[in-house]
Amino acid sequence: MILGIANFIRFMNGNIFLNALLIAVVLPFVIIAVGYAIHMLGVGLAVLLSLFVDPWWVNVIINYIMFPGVMLHELSHALFAVITGAKVTEMKLFKKEGDSLGHVNFRHRGSTILIAIQKIFISAAPMFCGFFIVTGCWHVVAHTGVNIELKILLGYIGFSMFFHMTMSPQDIKVYWKGIPVFMGILFLEGIILRLFHVI
Repeated sequence: MILGIANFIRFMNGNIFLNALLIAVVLPFVIIAVGYAIHMLGVGLAVLLSLFVDPWWVNVIINYIMFPGVMLHELSHALFAVITGAKVTEMKLFKKEGDSLGHVNFRHRGSTILIAIQKIFISAAPMFCGFFIVTGCWHVVAHTGVNIELKILLGYIGFSMFFHMTMSPQDIKVYWKGIPVFMGILFLEGIILRLFHVI
Protein backbone atom coordinates (compact mmCIF):
# COMPACT_ATOMS: atom_id res chain seq x y z
CA MET A 1 0.00 0.00 0.00
CA ILE A 2 2.69 2.50 1.06
CA LEU A 3 4.82 1.47 -1.94
CA GLY A 4 1.82 2.04 -4.23
CA ILE A 5 1.30 5.54 -2.80
CA ALA A 6 5.01 6.32 -3.16
CA ASN A 7 4.96 5.14 -6.79
CA PHE A 8 1.87 7.27 -7.49
CA ILE A 9 3.55 10.37 -5.98
CA ARG A 10 6.71 9.70 -7.99
CA PHE A 11 4.60 9.27 -11.16
CA MET A 12 2.70 12.51 -10.46
CA ASN A 13 5.93 14.44 -9.83
CA GLY A 14 7.31 13.25 -13.14
CA ASN A 15 4.19 14.07 -15.16
CA ILE A 16 3.76 17.82 -15.59
CA PHE A 17 0.30 17.58 -17.19
CA LEU A 18 -1.18 15.23 -14.58
CA ASN A 19 0.27 17.35 -11.78
CA ALA A 20 -1.24 20.52 -13.26
CA LEU A 21 -4.56 18.72 -13.80
CA LEU A 22 -4.63 17.57 -10.17
CA ILE A 23 -4.05 21.13 -8.95
CA ALA A 24 -6.71 22.49 -11.31
CA VAL A 25 -9.33 19.97 -10.21
CA VAL A 26 -8.60 19.91 -6.47
CA LEU A 27 -7.89 23.56 -5.54
CA PRO A 28 -11.35 25.04 -6.33
CA PHE A 29 -12.97 22.37 -4.14
CA VAL A 30 -10.40 22.83 -1.36
CA ILE A 31 -11.54 26.46 -1.09
CA ILE A 32 -15.15 25.33 -0.61
CA ALA A 33 -14.10 22.56 1.80
CA VAL A 34 -12.10 24.96 3.96
CA GLY A 35 -15.04 27.39 4.00
CA TYR A 36 -17.38 24.56 5.00
CA ALA A 37 -15.00 23.44 7.77
CA ILE A 38 -14.87 27.00 9.15
CA HIS A 39 -18.67 27.21 8.93
CA MET A 40 -19.05 23.93 10.84
CA LEU A 41 -16.58 25.10 13.49
CA GLY A 42 -18.67 28.26 13.89
CA VAL A 43 -21.84 26.15 14.16
CA GLY A 44 -20.11 23.97 16.76
CA LEU A 45 -19.15 27.02 18.81
CA ALA A 46 -22.72 28.34 18.55
CA VAL A 47 -24.12 24.99 19.73
CA LEU A 48 -21.63 24.96 22.62
CA LEU A 49 -22.63 28.51 23.56
CA SER A 50 -26.31 27.41 23.41
CA LEU A 51 -25.62 25.06 26.31
CA PHE A 52 -25.05 28.08 28.54
CA VAL A 53 -27.15 30.79 26.87
CA ASP A 54 -30.64 30.71 25.34
CA PRO A 55 -30.35 29.90 21.58
CA TRP A 56 -32.24 33.11 20.77
CA TRP A 57 -29.44 35.08 22.44
CA VAL A 58 -26.81 33.05 20.58
CA ASN A 59 -28.45 34.12 17.30
CA VAL A 60 -28.51 37.74 18.48
CA ILE A 61 -24.83 37.56 19.50
CA ILE A 62 -23.63 36.04 16.22
CA ASN A 63 -25.79 38.08 13.86
CA TYR A 64 -26.19 41.42 15.62
CA ILE A 65 -23.63 41.91 18.37
CA MET A 66 -20.94 40.66 15.98
CA PHE A 67 -22.10 43.01 13.21
CA PRO A 68 -18.50 44.08 12.36
CA GLY A 69 -18.03 40.60 10.86
CA VAL A 70 -21.05 41.12 8.60
CA MET A 71 -19.73 44.51 7.50
CA LEU A 72 -16.24 43.15 6.84
CA HIS A 73 -17.78 40.23 4.91
CA GLU A 74 -19.61 42.65 2.60
CA LEU A 75 -16.63 45.03 2.32
CA SER A 76 -14.43 42.10 1.21
CA HIS A 77 -16.88 41.34 -1.62
CA ALA A 78 -16.75 45.00 -2.66
CA LEU A 79 -12.94 45.14 -2.43
CA PHE A 80 -12.47 42.10 -4.67
CA ALA A 81 -15.10 43.39 -7.08
CA VAL A 82 -13.05 46.58 -7.51
CA ILE A 83 -9.74 44.69 -7.70
CA THR A 84 -11.01 42.31 -10.41
CA GLY A 85 -12.70 45.02 -12.49
CA ALA A 86 -16.37 44.41 -11.70
CA LYS A 87 -18.65 47.38 -11.01
CA VAL A 88 -20.27 47.62 -7.57
CA THR A 89 -23.87 48.72 -8.11
CA GLU A 90 -25.22 48.51 -4.54
CA MET A 91 -23.77 47.85 -1.11
CA LYS A 92 -25.62 47.29 2.17
CA LEU A 93 -23.08 46.64 4.91
CA PHE A 94 -25.67 45.72 7.52
CA LYS A 95 -29.34 45.42 6.67
CA LYS A 96 -31.58 42.52 7.69
CA GLU A 97 -33.57 41.25 4.70
CA GLY A 98 -34.89 37.71 5.06
CA ASP A 99 -31.92 35.43 5.76
CA SER A 100 -29.45 38.09 4.61
CA LEU A 101 -27.74 40.56 6.94
CA GLY A 102 -26.19 42.60 4.13
CA HIS A 103 -25.27 42.36 0.49
CA VAL A 104 -23.14 43.69 -2.33
CA ASN A 105 -24.52 43.76 -5.85
CA PHE A 106 -22.09 44.08 -8.72
CA ARG A 107 -22.01 43.86 -12.48
CA HIS A 108 -19.41 41.72 -14.24
CA ARG A 109 -17.25 43.45 -16.83
CA GLY A 110 -14.67 42.20 -19.28
CA SER A 111 -13.89 39.00 -21.16
CA THR A 112 -15.24 35.54 -20.35
CA ILE A 113 -12.01 34.73 -18.52
CA LEU A 114 -12.11 37.94 -16.47
CA ILE A 115 -15.77 37.37 -15.58
CA ALA A 116 -14.94 33.83 -14.37
CA ILE A 117 -12.12 35.25 -12.24
CA GLN A 118 -14.54 37.84 -10.83
CA LYS A 119 -17.07 35.12 -9.96
CA ILE A 120 -14.45 33.05 -8.15
CA PHE A 121 -12.63 35.78 -6.24
CA ILE A 122 -15.57 38.02 -5.38
CA SER A 123 -17.53 35.03 -4.07
CA ALA A 124 -14.63 33.69 -1.99
CA ALA A 125 -13.44 37.16 -0.87
CA PRO A 126 -14.75 36.86 2.73
CA MET A 127 -12.61 33.76 3.20
CA PHE A 128 -9.44 35.43 1.88
CA CYS A 129 -9.98 38.70 3.75
CA GLY A 130 -11.29 36.86 6.80
CA PHE A 131 -8.13 34.77 7.01
CA PHE A 132 -5.94 37.90 7.12
CA ILE A 133 -8.22 39.78 9.51
CA VAL A 134 -8.64 36.89 11.96
CA THR A 135 -4.95 35.89 11.96
CA GLY A 136 -3.87 39.55 12.10
CA CYS A 137 -6.10 40.26 15.09
CA TRP A 138 -4.97 37.06 16.79
CA HIS A 139 -1.29 37.93 16.25
CA VAL A 140 -1.67 41.42 17.74
CA VAL A 141 -3.72 40.16 20.71
CA ALA A 142 -1.47 37.17 21.49
CA HIS A 143 1.99 38.39 20.56
CA THR A 144 2.27 42.13 21.07
CA GLY A 145 2.32 44.47 24.03
CA VAL A 146 -0.51 46.77 22.94
CA ASN A 147 -2.83 48.08 25.63
CA ILE A 148 -5.71 45.97 26.90
CA GLU A 149 -8.41 48.16 25.31
CA LEU A 150 -6.93 47.63 21.84
CA LYS A 151 -6.57 43.90 22.50
CA ILE A 152 -10.26 43.69 23.46
CA LEU A 153 -11.28 45.66 20.35
CA LEU A 154 -9.16 43.52 18.01
CA GLY A 155 -10.32 40.32 19.71
CA TYR A 156 -13.91 41.42 19.17
CA ILE A 157 -13.27 42.25 15.49
CA GLY A 158 -11.40 38.98 14.88
CA PHE A 159 -14.07 36.89 16.60
CA SER A 160 -16.82 38.73 14.71
CA MET A 161 -15.09 38.12 11.39
CA PHE A 162 -14.55 34.45 12.18
CA PHE A 163 -18.32 33.84 12.31
CA HIS A 164 -18.91 35.69 9.03
CA MET A 165 -15.92 34.77 6.85
CA THR A 166 -17.47 31.86 4.98
CA MET A 167 -19.33 31.97 1.68
CA SER A 168 -23.11 32.30 1.80
CA PRO A 169 -25.27 29.94 -0.33
CA GLN A 170 -25.57 32.77 -2.89
CA ASP A 171 -21.77 33.19 -2.91
CA ILE A 172 -21.30 29.47 -3.55
CA LYS A 173 -23.84 29.55 -6.40
CA VAL A 174 -21.88 32.35 -8.14
CA TYR A 175 -18.55 30.62 -7.34
CA TRP A 176 -19.68 27.42 -9.13
CA LYS A 177 -20.32 29.35 -12.33
CA GLY A 178 -16.68 30.44 -12.47
CA ILE A 179 -15.13 27.04 -11.71
CA PRO A 180 -14.77 25.65 -15.29
CA VAL A 181 -12.73 28.62 -16.55
CA PHE A 182 -10.87 28.83 -13.21
CA MET A 183 -9.83 25.18 -13.60
CA GLY A 184 -8.49 25.93 -17.09
CA ILE A 185 -6.47 28.88 -15.75
CA LEU A 186 -5.11 26.78 -12.88
CA PHE A 187 -4.16 23.99 -15.30
CA LEU A 188 -2.17 26.35 -17.55
CA GLU A 189 -0.63 28.07 -14.55
CA GLY A 190 0.33 24.70 -13.05
CA ILE A 191 2.10 23.66 -16.27
CA ILE A 192 4.01 26.97 -16.45
CA LEU A 193 5.03 26.85 -12.77
CA ARG A 194 6.18 23.23 -13.13
CA LEU A 195 8.16 24.01 -16.30
CA PHE A 196 10.00 26.80 -14.43
CA HIS A 197 10.41 24.55 -11.34
CA VAL A 198 8.45 26.93 -9.08
CA ILE A 199 6.30 24.06 -7.78
